[in-house]
Amino acid sequence: MPVKVRVATGLYVNWDSALKVDEEVLAWAEASSTRPPRGSTLRDEGEAAYLLMEAVRKGGGEHLISEELYRRLKELFSWKIERRLGGNGFHMGKALLELGVRPLVSYPCRPKAIMYSSPTFKVAHKGRFRVPSEAVRPEDPEYDHLSFEFTANPGLGIEETGRLILSWDRMSSEGWFDEEFLEFALNSAHTDLLVFAYAHLLLPKRRERTDFLADELEDRRRPKVHLEFGEGCSESMKYAMEKLADGGCVDSWGLNERESVEYLRAASGSLEDLAQAGFNALKAYGLERVCIHTSRFTLACSRLEPEAEFKALTSACKAAAALTMGGSLMDNFRRVERLPRCDVRARAEKAEGLSLVVVPTYWNSSPKVLTGLGDCFSAVQAVVALCR
Repeated sequence: MPVKVRVATGLYVNWDSALKVDEEVLAWAEASSTRPPRGSTLRDEGEAAYLLMEAVRKGGGEHLISEELYRRLKELFSWKIERRLGGNGFHMGKALLELGVRPLVSYPCRPKAIMYSSPTFKVAHKGRFRVPSEAVRPEDPEYDHLSFEFTANPGLGIEETGRLILSWDRMSSEGWFDEEFLEFALNSAHTDLLVFAYAHLLLPKRRERTDFLADELEDRRRPKVHLEFGEGCSESMKYAMEKLADGGCVDSWGLNERESVEYLRAASGSLEDLAQAGFNALKAYGLERVCIHTSRFTLACSRLEPEAEFKALTSACKAAAALTMGGSLMDNFRRVERLPRCDVRARAEKAEGLSLVVVPTYWNSSPKVLTGLGDCFSAVQAVVALCR
């Protein structure tokens, strides 16, 4: 029998094709006939250019694109692209692995190049745990996400630091789940905590994949479950938040401020409005906690004790800041305290049996890494808060 797994992360690992937004990329966007997206999947350059110009002013996001647009953009920027592993399962798993927790990671597709490039995560394979290189399926396809990364630069008109991810990926959009992974990840006999994200990239017509997850979680003695939200397909995300909460399949939600306005109906991205929306969701959906992260602060609206949430948010902020520095998270931890903190007052208070905890984030004005920060934060705070 396999040994007990403490944490499972997922649901996807894929390639990221990352490119830095510079004068040439901005010139392409400005010269394109920009227009807002007309559907859940982008189909022409004008829609992609529109979202990029919005992202550098307001912050990034993630969107599905057609195969044709993916190939056009990949060709257009081929000489600028750096290819590396990505996906929420990879980013969450890598952060935890570097911090001493070896997670079980979901691999719905297992092509040789991806599996041999992966860290020594645990992978479910034929009823046992293997390292990725021992679980290869050579016939499986590879999928790729284009990640436009940008750092605030007033001279270029870039007002925010972040990334815009454009994904052509049947694995995510059609909900191809790693069922070998789910056999262990959804069962508390093997897993204490499942941290996952998927719904923001799922096509609306594939909602039966959310139904499948809900049924599987209801039919088992499930672990603690943290669902991370995402920008992309709001219809699928809203369906998942309702379905999984109604079925009692999830304990904890994670969102950023834009997602909180979209899905929790926060009046604005202010701390007060986000906290109110978080408490409303906590009560309406019977959750244990709602964690909201922004570039300036993080907050938890929770049924847990304030001390537990404060430790969770502080640890996650340090991990995400360490990730921005590049290299090893553990090596960077001692350097994080040299970074300035954002001008937000820390709070840890309890009223009427509920906790509100606010922790200011660290600010790195020259980040080396921009992709995967939210996944790193999500995984660390969920582990510290829920694996007690």
